Amino acid sequence: MFHRRFATFVLAGFSACGGSTAPDGPTAATQVDVRDNLFAPSVITAGTAETVTWTWRGAAGHNVTFEDGQGSSATQVSGTHARAFAAAGTYRYRCTIHSTSFSDGMVGSVTAN
Repeated sequence: MFHRRFATFVLAGFSACGGSTAPDGPTAATQVDVRDNLFAPSVITAGTAETVTWTWRGAAGHNVTFEDGQGSSATQVSGTHARAFAAAGTYRYRCTIHSTSFSDGMVGSVTAN
């Protein structure tokens, strides 16, 4: 009896964790870490009433530069930067120091809905 309950608990926990190695989709979040040469998470979803905050956690200088030209940050090594998204859509951003386009290198996106 104990073993059956334990097995059920383990299987339920495995299912709750996904039990899959498939790539993750966008994460619902309002916090992004600016680490050395990456944003974590790099793809997020947020409500249009929410503000997303980027927090610098690495040692190198980085910036958050949006493709739409709105709400970008200065290059910095510490601190935070915040942006609210008034309209639904996908907003791509990058660090201009560590990427040459919005699809390669240190890039990310926010899908506001």
